[in-house]
Amino acid sequence: MEEYLFVLGRDKELSLLELLCYFSKKNIKYEMKGKWINLVIFSTDKNNFDIDELGGTIKIAKIIFKKGNEENLMKFLREFEIPNKNKIYYSVNDDLIKETLSKRFKEEEIKAYYKRNVQDPSDALKLDLELIFFKNYLAKVIQVSNPKIYKKRDEVRPRFDEKKVISIRLAKILINLSQAKKEILDPFCGAGTMLQEALLMNLDAYGLDVNIKEARDNLLWLSKNFKVKNKIKLIQGDSRNLSRYIKNIEAVVTEPYLGPYLKTYPNEEEARNIISRLNLLYLRVFQELSKITNKIVIILPVILTRNRRRLNIDIKNLLRNTNFKIANSQLPIIYKHKGSILEREIWIFNKQKL
Repeated sequence: MEEYLFVLGRDKELSLLELLCYFSKKNIKYEMKGKWINLVIFSTDKNNFDIDELGGTIKIAKIIFKKGNEENLMKFLREFEIPNKNKIYYSVNDDLIKETLSKRFKEEEIKAYYKRNVQDPSDALKLDLELIFFKNYLAKVIQVSNPKIYKKRDEVRPRFDEKKVISIRLAKILINLSQAKKEILDPFCGAGTMLQEALLMNLDAYGLDVNIKEARDNLLWLSKNFKVKNKIKLIQGDSRNLSRYIKNIEAVVTEPYLGPYLKTYPNEEEARNIISRLNLLYLRVFQELSKITNKIVIILPVILTRNRRRLNIDIKNLLRNTNFKIANSQLPIIYKHKGSILEREIWIFNKQKL
């Protein structure tokens, strides 16, 4: 078993759950060794993880030294293998380690340029060596998430409206939460972001919406600009009649219609009316989903009122007569932006075996 440190993104709880689901999907045995704010250490029996397959992880680092005294650590730093270059850009989050490395670079006549507190992945990608010191563990960064890759397939798509589309990172996280190995269905596919990311994760992608033109345009663009090998199928229809179009699917992953776009906080009556209409919609959809799948990963809305009351969907009523159960006690996980009127609850539902 080797040990690795993972630097989690902004939504730490969600990023950690994604990582655990990802390990399970990849049949990676693991044991959590330590956790602090956005850093978590795992020992794993395999290292077949790829940061490009994860939406919520910023960096992956391999543990290269652990639980020794200061003298042993300094000795290790003077001897461990460093990049074979005449000029090195490096970063480390510990002053003593920085001083030790600086002395070594001078002795070996290496031009070394220190970069302090490298948080932005774009800056981290420019480094030749990045070390993270955490609770007597020293880790060397081996993979960094590349935000330019996301931007390339996000904002340049033919159909893009940041007010409407789910973020690429969140779409990837939701797909990993499903642990799907073959296929996913998004019954509210909109511009096709969920389908796009599923295809790039080598999954077959099925999408349904009342209007599939935006998704069709984006997926056609995707197939021309990226290597897409898996099956794509778009269906124009109403998700409240889903079982007419789809008979069986491994997993459903979706951000459904969340209500009208709100520019200001609604009063309580307005918010209750929105939630009431959404409850009726989701109830119909869940009845349909119970006919075609055993796994649902879904975002459900929480509306904040003018007096900051939180109104959300009636989960107990939603699951009635479906055999779906909440996947684990950690749920829901709240996903929100500062100042946003709408919060999102992320849920995972598994069908109970009879």
